[in-house]
Amino acid sequence: MSSHSAAAPDPETATPLHTLAPELAFPQFERSAPFDPPQAYTELSGRCPVAPVSMADGKPSWLITSFEGVRTTLSDPHFSSDMSHPGFPNRTGKPVDDLLKDTLGAMDGERHRYYRRMLTGELTVRRAKAMRPVITQITDEALDQLAAAGPGADLVKHVAFVVPSRVACHLVGIPLSDYELFTGMAATLMDSTSSDDQFAALQNMVSYFDTLVTDREHHDRDDLLGHMVRRYLATGELTRDMLIRLAWTTMAAGQETTAHMIGLGVAALLRHPDQLELLRREPHLLPGAVDELMRYLPLIQFGIPRVAMDDVEVDGQTVTAGEGVVALPPLANRDPAVFERPDELDVRRNARQHLTFGYGPHQCPAHALARLELEVVYGRLLERFPTLRLADSDADLKVQDKDIMYRVSELAVTW
Repeated sequence: MSSHSAAAPDPETATPLHTLAPELAFPQFERSAPFDPPQAYTELSGRCPVAPVSMADGKPSWLITSFEGVRTTLSDPHFSSDMSHPGFPNRTGKPVDDLLKDTLGAMDGERHRYYRRMLTGELTVRRAKAMRPVITQITDEALDQLAAAGPGADLVKHVAFVVPSRVACHLVGIPLSDYELFTGMAATLMDSTSSDDQFAALQNMVSYFDTLVTDREHHDRDDLLGHMVRRYLATGELTRDMLIRLAWTTMAAGQETTAHMIGLGVAALLRHPDQLELLRREPHLLPGAVDELMRYLPLIQFGIPRVAMDDVEVDGQTVTAGEGVVALPPLANRDPAVFERPDELDVRRNARQHLTFGYGPHQCPAHALARLELEVVYGRLLERFPTLRLADSDADLKVQDKDIMYRVSELAVTW
């Protein structure tokens, strides 16, 4: 078990991180199966749930892989999200994390709570449920496009990338005609291969949202951006720069993660026909299946970084002030101490406590909307295409395994 109290270093466990030999280099990518976390993480997790690793920039950090260890890291206020701290882990070895400095996910304490409450008021469970008709309509239109393109059509292209971006456009207030533009900018932001392209995409996105904010200052729109302009920008509670930052991070995070979960989730179900058939026979299992797929699939492959601001004990290991940690939800979600048969996909499992949405003060504020989107897409897809299957069941799954988010890059399906 992990202890999450600040504590004086224990002489038995408080060996400074920089003096330890790294167990492995981060990140790792080689997998034994497409839906499993990288094999090196799995082997390490069993013998050392808090392990010294070498980050991509050569600096040391702790890798946290147990369920309780990840929850401690994400909820203990002595761990900070401040990326400007010199000990904060750089997961890619490039200045890409600079993109996220001074965004909501990189704030702590009262400042974080101040801005987060502005968003959570727009993302309540009640508001998510009210969006079900819109999500269903958008999904049905995407499935029409899939049907027109097939059989043998790419589900990622016609459904996975379309539905979340259009839902996000509706929520925030972006014209639907611009959804492809925004999808392209968000995808480039999440692509870790080119820092220059990422910063260029960010500048384009900021400029685009600045135009939208100007529109809301002159026109009364009933959408998230319009509400925030009236409630917070006009009253001086929010600066223009911060409003734009909140808007683009909400759009990018919601669009990318849900899109990848649609592609990965459908691929996993098609590769597990017994579970797929179970959902077809018992559609009431769908809400639970959404959480089980989020537990089972290794979406957040670069983990969630933090830096210790005080000495904190995690799984018997003292992390001293100034040291960086990377919490890995995909490994925590496979912790056998919490989930029986963790490497099996079981849509009957109660997996609601999975950590794919994070945990603690930074837990994804749009988790209710994301769950609803996935439930609607999986459900309508199974209803509309009762004989859905992989176009080539013997072909290797096409994945993009070097990005911040693990994803299916193409999924050819037939029916």
